[in-house]
Amino acid sequence: METWSKELNTQIDAKLEGVNDKDLRFYRIEEFKRNITRINSFSNSCPGCKKEMQPIRETVEDIDQAINDVGRKRKDYDQLISQLSKHMQKEHGFYAPYYFTYMYSFFGIVAGAILGYILMNIDPDVKLELFCSGFAIGILPPYIIGYLKDKKIRSAKKLM
Repeated sequence: METWSKELNTQIDAKLEGVNDKDLRFYRIEEFKRNITRINSFSNSCPGCKKEMQPIRETVEDIDQAINDVGRKRKDYDQLISQLSKHMQKEHGFYAPYYFTYMYSFFGIVAGAILGYILMNIDPDVKLELFCSGFAIGILPPYIIGYLKDKKIRSAKKLM
């Protein structure tokens, strides 16, 4: 079964041989190839992965049209890439680099701004200092927790 993913990856390389590197990065071709390999390895135990094999094969047959021409093929390719990424994240624990750092930092910023606003209303003489300290208290712990979680994912080699 491993030959399935190698065959498709070889087919992708052959069809996209003349395409420049910028377009390959923009259309996330390397991520698509990694997800094909992952789908192949999980297909025996995951029915979702098994179900994705046919749409992947159909997309690979027309990948040169999807990359070079605007239209239905490109839309289908974009949807498949997003669908595969969501499946890999939800079912198999693969995440984009710095996923948790960014997500936790965003919520930390919101929480820090709220905390800063509350602290700011306590003493009107030092409004800015209290707001900044509340903001810092809100952003630092989530950032550190997110960084540590991302580090754990990197060490487990679960990067998308």
